[in-house]
Amino acid sequence: MAERDGLGSLRDCRFAANQTVFRRSNERLSQHLGALAPGAVQYVCECGDDSCADLVSLLTSEYEHVRSNSTRFLIALDHEILPGDSERVLETREHHHVVEKSGAAGATAKSTDIRQSRAVALDG
Repeated sequence: MAERDGLGSLRDCRFAANQTVFRRSNERLSQHLGALAPGAVQYVCECGDDSCADLVSLLTSEYEHVRSNSTRFLIALDHEILPGDSERVLETREHHHVVEKSGAAGATAKSTDIRQSRAVALDG
């Protein structure tokens, strides 16, 4: 059973790593369009499917709410959520979920968060 758990943790970390790629794209969108677009901005779904190209429309303030925690991601409705306890839905809105990672997947999300890296660089 431990071997299966180990494989599950590897899968969860890979899934979280995929999600951080989409989150980095959204960070760039937020930085460049957030101040310019008073209305909604089209953000990339941050699900773990590396072929996903779905867009989710959010106000910049709504995206900032999602990003207020390194372990939270924006995903379109009906997109894959990790089975088990490594990801849970915190909020459901009209067109998206806010999910939160935990365990190994949460650690991967935290360690790859560019906002965390910036904060550490400013403190150091």
